[in-house]
Amino acid sequence: MLKKSCFIFDEDAGHTATLARVCEAAGFTVNSCSSVATAKTLLADASTPVDVAFVSLNAQAGDSLALLATAALGHAEIMVMTEIHMPTRVRAAMDQGASYCLSKPFDPRFLTPILCDIAANIVADDHAASGAQALRSIDQFGCLRGSSPPMRELYRTLRKVASTNASLFIIGESGTGKELVARTAHSLSDRKGGPFMAVNCAAIAETLIESELFGHEKGSFSGADKRHLGLFECAAGGTLLLDEITEMNPDLQAKLLRVLETRKVRRVGSEQDIDIDVRVISTTNRMPEEAVAAGKLREDLYYRLAQVPVSMPPLRLRGGDVCGLAHYFLSELNSLHGSSSKLAQQALHALSAYHWPGNVRQLRHAIERAYILSGSTIGTEFLPQDEPNINRFRRAGEMLEVCLDDSLEESERRIVLAMLKRNNGDKSATAKTLGISLKTLYNRLSAYNTAAAPHVALVS
Repeated sequence: MLKKSCFIFDEDAGHTATLARVCEAAGFTVNSCSSVATAKTLLADASTPVDVAFVSLNAQAGDSLALLATAALGHAEIMVMTEIHMPTRVRAAMDQGASYCLSKPFDPRFLTPILCDIAANIVADDHAASGAQALRSIDQFGCLRGSSPPMRELYRTLRKVASTNASLFIIGESGTGKELVARTAHSLSDRKGGPFMAVNCAAIAETLIESELFGHEKGSFSGADKRHLGLFECAAGGTLLLDEITEMNPDLQAKLLRVLETRKVRRVGSEQDIDIDVRVISTTNRMPEEAVAAGKLREDLYYRLAQVPVSMPPLRLRGGDVCGLAHYFLSELNSLHGSSSKLAQQALHALSAYHWPGNVRQLRHAIERAYILSGSTIGTEFLPQDEPNINRFRRAGEMLEVCLDDSLEESERRIVLAMLKRNNGDKSATAKTLGISLKTLYNRLSAYNTAAAPHVALVS
């Protein structure tokens, strides 16, 4: 595994020790010192480049700014630290590539996620540099598979909420695996011994879905020749997945809201309420705010369902997961048919370059098709290819208006912040979508003065 290196220059030994513990907990090896002369020697003798550097800018630190130009820090994420307001020195540090100015003492709870983002980015870059062919195994969490930073962030979220009864609202494009998220949450919950029931709200006729969800009594309508238990009753003690909730009739959404609020359900044709004990998980391939604005989703129902909103990253933002999943799907086929087909290097490059509008579902089908049509080695002949000049990241309905009177800088600021919001604050995913490095994104956010943490000073 690639070692992640951290360098700390700070004249305060106590602060250095605290900072070193935070960095080591995030998986970094740490070198530290308290004098500029020693720092120059350490950096000059460094056998490997530094990944993250913390440099004190305080007056007694002498010419610490000169450290930022050291070759060993050429590719490092540089964070400078101050105890007093030093605008000139801070701006000079930013001009030399520093991404953050941390005001001491700072809150480790703010720093830890940044370090984790940087560490994940280093691992992703290492996978890319080692070649797609080398990435044959892939992490698994419950029913989910993936080793990319967005997926590991998803795992962390699910680990926290799975054991609760909180309603999950899973947002993601078609084919990303939203139902697998729901099944994983169920399998990790105290309800795992109970049933997992799922209903696609877009696939059942409006005249039947109320009966499907709530049940009906015999004779309640034409064709109702016997009592039918709805999914809320059948899922008692377990989990009910409402797939594509935004496709449900608004009138039925109002009835669903009442069921969720009262924890009681009434069968069609009955006058008796029945207590229910069900955890509800919902999914949609629409942006919730847009669905509410378009009248596709009741706002009050959305807030009730979305106790914990969860975003499923599209495959195009999952980096090496594309090749990892391709290897996994092919290994399944080899195991099923007793074969030993493999993916050629050119095929892996083609898979990585494609934009996958159908996400993981499309990738699985693409591998199955190529397996059937190819020989023992799968090349590029039967794999999907992008059209020239395709815009990979634009989706229908996702547009941002900018004013022609705005400056280029202001337009850029709005695009970056809108993309960050769309990705629910996931900086790694945002940087990849925008086609910039994570370090560049941090520099942009520093310039926009958007950080909310009280112990961080951002310079515009």
